[in-house]
Amino acid sequence: MTLITGMHPDFDQRALAGLDVRSTPAADLPRYANTYDAAGARTQFLLSEGEPLALVPHLRPGETPDAVLYAPAYHEFRRAPLRFRESLTGVALQGTLRSVTADQRVIPHPEPLRAASRFVRPGWVAFFSDEDTPAPEALARHLASQKVLAILTRGHNGATLFELDGTAQHWPALPATPVDPTGAGDCFASAFMVRLAETDDLATAMRFALAAGALAVEHSGIAGLPTREAIEARMNREAA
Repeated sequence: MTLITGMHPDFDQRALAGLDVRSTPAADLPRYANTYDAAGARTQFLLSEGEPLALVPHLRPGETPDAVLYAPAYHEFRRAPLRFRESLTGVALQGTLRSVTADQRVIPHPEPLRAASRFVRPGWVAFFSDEDTPAPEALARHLASQKVLAILTRGHNGATLFELDGTAQHWPALPATPVDPTGAGDCFASAFMVRLAETDDLATAMRFALAAGALAVEHSGIAGLPTREAIEARMNREAA
């Protein structure tokens, strides 16, 4: 698996062991301050917008990955590149759907359809949560009408898959003991893309992603990043 990103020179890359990391040195990266209330609702402030992220310098001639997931933390690039036309492609819309107030508090983008349209294409997979926009189901149905497979994550309430034919199927969350929900959506999206590329089966990919998301919330920070073995063990435990 390859990670293309901007990276501060002092970042401890031991957390990325096992990845093919191709990074651009960056003095300024998107950074947030998150707080959660007793119900798990998040208040977020943007500490830094970060620098633009350039993908092209890191790509090798003829590279065609099985799956690509674009996951801007804020507005590192204006639209999703079309470099990998033959790859299964997904985009995490969370950063794209963010705007900020004068005091840098993060709020939903005032024009979510316009914001999302710059980052999706027919046949792609789009991920976002029910906290990212005031009318998440309306956005999901709009994306599905544009032939985008939309997956709406709902925290402890699971996730809903909006298919290209207009149907929607809800999947309950796996039981978890939450410690830190930060990053769970990205773990879910990454796991879904990997498993869908491997199996071409939506149900299998959803179960795998839900197990990854459940594991991700049970630890703080990068300690919550689950291994494949841990994901499969959680799936087997819940199926028993």
